[in-house]
Amino acid sequence: MQLTDDSFPRPTDLTTSGPGTEAAVLYARSYLIHRVAVGVLGVLLPLALIVSEVWITGDVGLRGSLSAYYHTPARDVFVATLAVVGVLLITYMSAQTWTQDFWLSLVGGIAVLLVAFFPTWRPGLSDTDPRCGAAPTPPGCTGLQQALGETTVAVIHFAAAAVFVASLAALCFVFARREQRHDDHVGLARFLRGCGWVMIAAMAWIVAGFGLDLSIGPVTSLYGGEVVALLAFGTAWLTKGRHLFSRLAA
Repeated sequence: MQLTDDSFPRPTDLTTSGPGTEAAVLYARSYLIHRVAVGVLGVLLPLALIVSEVWITGDVGLRGSLSAYYHTPARDVFVATLAVVGVLLITYMSAQTWTQDFWLSLVGGIAVLLVAFFPTWRPGLSDTDPRCGAAPTPPGCTGLQQALGETTVAVIHFAAAAVFVASLAALCFVFARREQRHDDHVGLARFLRGCGWVMIAAMAWIVAGFGLDLSIGPVTSLYGGEVVALLAFGTAWLTKGRHLFSRLAA
């Protein structure tokens, strides 16, 4: 199967007044709503985690990573948001399985579901603290961590996070190439390509932070890189959705 970065032909507007246009318009509307929903969730997640923890506990403070919120009262917000994003990505362009969009979003969706359900290490552990998988069950361990081991689950978590960011960065480049080739929208293509490079740079910041102290004040490189990557991802999808909507509704 030869994959392509071409997708469905867009109708010239979002009305259904023309003969034979209703199916295409309804498909386009669903496509736009799908894209905007993914973008909104991506942009709002970092703030939602902070606000929800403040609302529940009254404490204000940044964690070492977004993933660390799994082990806080904001766990439900973290897991639910990533799960919804994962399902939306998996079903995105599902009627066009021959497109690069579908396969990149499918891989990203599966990866982010793994991020949601395979948690990172519990925070604040010392070298002598028992890890999940030991008997009796250490406090704060999930059934999955206890069954597979805390380190194994954490490795899956971080590997899946890397795949998620890489696949969505690649999708930004696919969006940009299509805009430049088919719509001749050079400015938007550059912006989307920039979002992809920002996501790659965020991954590099995270990786480099494991060996160097690249924190900015209270913001660790892991937390900062995750937030930057998520904001770039969400902004790209929101911008692309807004551009498509304005063009179709013109």
